[in-house]
Amino acid sequence: MRLVFITHIFPDGSDSWSGLENVALLQALADRWQTRAIVLRHTPGCHPRASDVAFRPEFITVPKPNFLGTAWYVRRAANALRKPLDRLRRDWHFDAVLTASLLPGTCAAARLAEEFQFRFVALSVRDELEPRLAESGVRKLAARSLARAAGVVTDSSSLSALLSEIGFRKDRMTLVSKQETAAESCHRLLMPVRG
Repeated sequence: MRLVFITHIFPDGSDSWSGLENVALLQALADRWQTRAIVLRHTPGCHPRASDVAFRPEFITVPKPNFLGTAWYVRRAANALRKPLDRLRRDWHFDAVLTASLLPGTCAAARLAEEFQFRFVALSVRDELEPRLAESGVRKLAARSLARAAGVVTDSSSLSALLSEIGFRKDRMTLVSKQETAAESCHRLLMPVRG
């Protein structure tokens, strides 16, 4: 099975500590999934660490001028993802997408899911967007995006409450205590539904 992992938190040559939990998650899935990582960054020039080349991380630049707002940032991130996803779809046909963090990963992937016809699972553990879920605009954007997900793995009671509000099926949501325990839940939700 082939998996595309989309995140903005992933180690690189100049910051080898950021996103180690994401690498650990991919390593835990490596016996069942071949993975390619797409990493959304605000600045160009990032390169993978030698130890992560198995995931072939591709660093994509998505500038984030704060004055333009969250919805604009998500549109920019979706546009930046379009080219690498199209290339992967042609050259390395993938079975599913796993996004780490609601913004921009999940929200951007949700905008492209129908166009590219992919199934995606949202992973949101220790997500920096969680405090902003109280803002109505961010809450609506997150709800709209998560409604398109095949599953959600989270440690957030706020996000769980939002999912309940929008009628998200409980069997497609898993509440975990920490990211280290999330791999099995992600794997289960990423698998195609037989039926």
